[in-house]
Amino acid sequence: QGEVGGAPVWLCPNSSCQAPYDTQEIECMLLDCVQRKIMTYILQDLTCERCGEVTQYNLAERCRNKFCAGDFKTTVEADKAGQLLNTFLGVASHYKMPLLKEQVEFIFRMNAYLVEKYSVDLE
Repeated sequence: QGEVGGAPVWLCPNSSCQAPYDTQEIECMLLDCVQRKIMTYILQDLTCERCGEVTQYNLAERCRNKFCAGDFKTTVEADKAGQLLNTFLGVASHYKMPLLKEQVEFIFRMNAYLVEKYSVDLE
């Protein structure tokens, strides 16, 4: 970790190189990662808490497996997605990545529960 022009940057770990990595390129990769993680959360399957079977019915309230009738749960919890977003927000703020910060803040604005849980300050 180093600084270029007053902004923190990642440096090549090779002790003889120490060249700074392109922050914009890293920001683009992180943006892609955030979008993929959020899409995974949004499009996730529901599984039965009792038998673990993935539901095949979009609007079913209970598992339709014989002798089960268990409740459904998400495969990725909202708290895990929120924790990941909070981490990305910290990276975006520290490394001065405006596009990443804007994207993560937008996602937080759409989820008041996560804003409150992680005490996110949305300017």
